[in-house]
Amino acid sequence: MEIEAKFRVVNRAIFTSLRQLTTLGPFLLVHTPGTERQLNTYFDTADRRLTAERTTLRVRDLGSRRLATVKRSLSTHLGIHTRDEWEVDLDAGEHPADWPASAARDRALAALAGAPIFPLMTIRTARQYSYVILAGARVAEISLDEGVIIAGGRTVGFRELEVELLARGTRADLDALIALLQVRFALIPESRGKKKRGLELLARATDDLATGMQARAVAGTAEQADVLNVGA
Repeated sequence: MEIEAKFRVVNRAIFTSLRQLTTLGPFLLVHTPGTERQLNTYFDTADRRLTAERTTLRVRDLGSRRLATVKRSLSTHLGIHTRDEWEVDLDAGEHPADWPASAARDRALAALAGAPIFPLMTIRTARQYSYVILAGARVAEISLDEGVIIAGGRTVGFRELEVELLARGTRADLDALIALLQVRFALIPESRGKKKRGLELLARATDDLATGMQARAVAGTAEQADVLNVGA
């Protein structure tokens, strides 16, 4: 199970400040070097059955590694997202039928029920990681993300902070860490995952297409009326 908090970061300087922090209350922050470049592709069926079932199918390309992830959303409250999650490293195609034997493959195939998949959106992310240490144990992972969501011919940028609870941490650890972060920085809870924001772009693109078709139909009717008037 994945439990993580998401926050919008309006001021990019917060990223710099977070990367300079070494302590936050009782927590130690250990920053990993470098930036991870991700190319994330989200898939669904033609009838969007995965989305309807609150399920996400994502393939992440890191250059030297490809990772497939299946998630099922359970709840979202005040920017804290709870999901079931299954992952597997890929060595072949993107359809779950081509994935290595794994719980992720089984879950995806069951959800798809034989349907083909199509790319919904692409998300490019530059991510910096930090680990949160309490009493010598890694209790959480902090991700600082900047990037762009591309869907339906539209794009939107994002800058956000994610705090994910790790196996050795407790929900109390996560709540305490979030409280300290919100006191220290101007963070805005983000109730929408990146996929949901991409779906909003797709919906706008569909609305624009429908509006454009309606406008062309109205213009065509007016033109026909003009022709009839001239003929009269």
